[in-house]
Amino acid sequence: MCDRCRAAGTGLAAFLLGAVVGAAAGLLLAPARGETTRKRLKRWANDTYEDNKEYMLEHAQELKEKAKEHFENAREKFNDGKEKVVKEFNRRKDEVTAKFKKEDDK
Repeated sequence: MCDRCRAAGTGLAAFLLGAVVGAAAGLLLAPARGETTRKRLKRWANDTYEDNKEYMLEHAQELKEKAKEHFENAREKFNDGKEKVVKEFNRRKDEVTAKFKKEDDK
């Protein structure tokens, strides 16, 4: 995982931890009634979800694109290696075939 992605993950974890601690403190210290507090908490959760949804989708797309790029690079390297192996195999096969033909001609 790249450093940028790891930093984003750490930042997200810190954000979520802060959100939980803040929500707990808010509930404990709130002078409002339970029903009012639940409505506020629900509104806050929905707002937070909507605000961060786009951010998360952007990063998911970025990670998807990077994975695709790495996959394509791996595929190219595999195909290059495969071609080299096939060429070397055919070269050695021809050498062995030629050697046996020479022995048969004697």
